[in-house]
Amino acid sequence: MSKDVFKEMAERIEKGERGAIATVVSRKGSAPMSGDAKMLVREDGSTMGTIGGGCLEAEVWETAMNVMSGDSGEKVAFDLTADEAGDSGHICGGTVEIFIEPFEAYDPDLLTEIIGTRNRGQSAVLATMIQDGSGQAAPAAKKKLMVTRNGDTFGEIPAFSAEVWRESAQIMRQGQPQLMHFWGEDAGSDKPRRDPGEATEIFVEPITAQPLVYIFGGGHVSYCVAQAAHMAGFRIAVVEDRPTFANKERFPMAESFHIGEHPAIFDEIPVDESNYITIITRGHANDEVALEWALKTSARYIGMIGSKGKVLLTYRHLRDKGFDMDEIISRVHAPIGLDIGADSPGEIGIAIVAEFVQFRRQGEESAKEGLSNKRINLRRKS
Repeated sequence: MSKDVFKEMAERIEKGERGAIATVVSRKGSAPMSGDAKMLVREDGSTMGTIGGGCLEAEVWETAMNVMSGDSGEKVAFDLTADEAGDSGHICGGTVEIFIEPFEAYDPDLLTEIIGTRNRGQSAVLATMIQDGSGQAAPAAKKKLMVTRNGDTFGEIPAFSAEVWRESAQIMRQGQPQLMHFWGEDAGSDKPRRDPGEATEIFVEPITAQPLVYIFGGGHVSYCVAQAAHMAGFRIAVVEDRPTFANKERFPMAESFHIGEHPAIFDEIPVDESNYITIITRGHANDEVALEWALKTSARYIGMIGSKGKVLLTYRHLRDKGFDMDEIISRVHAPIGLDIGADSPGEIGIAIVAEFVQFRRQGEESAKEGLSNKRINLRRKS
């Protein structure tokens, strides 16, 4: 989404408005669950974001309008089996639990830290106590804790902060939320009992920045990639040596432009381990120059367009310059994009962004599997 719910909530709170946030905290089946499975409900009844669409959101909206005037949240469960989902207009099957809480649940200082973490391209986890051991919804006060990648904490959940801290690194690494259960007064005694109402429930979700994609090249395919990536929640930066191909008129969704001769301009591009680099310039020689530079960065994702023959030739040139072939193949997604038979610029753009999404949602292991398949094909031609 082009604007995240945390920023929107902060702006509404600053204006003195009430509201509520609905988050998918557990699911079975095909109901949505990710860091983006949130819906903000404003005081005037308008919404932002989605938790799955259909009648589910209408029912959650009614609860949210009631919750926003209180000081505690409410968890609601929906059984979206295939028959019931179809009858009621739900778009997904399965079962889902949604936690709805008022803006008041977010301490302003904590909210500032969440937004700042995302703006800096950093990662953290946010833990929310949903239910205390009595089976009642936890009050808004002292029920949130954020843990950053370097272990710093903001907020607290008394008696459970240490448990959340220990799990935070794994949740950040996997990028998937987790609903944790604890039984008994001792946070460390995680002994299941038959009655889930006796458990303390803590929902831990990754807080990640919208990934920044550097698109090298301002041609037709690059434009389609920018459009699709922006819709999928990625931020866009364009790198070009031609000003007429890198401007707000051509790329209104881009947040920055890096214009200048290649490779001199590359030294001015700040790249970190959360960034994606997509190489789609107007010529093979330019692609090779960009890839040589990209391999020296800490970018999380590197992809390059081109036929398998062109890709292998580029790899060999870089090997002759001293790059390790195995390292190149292990890091670079090339030919870029999922193999969906794409042909037109729009189709190619969708295939490329589909690979972005797969990489973001399914993580490193899925990426390695995809790269392995490409590696086999490339070596057959060597």
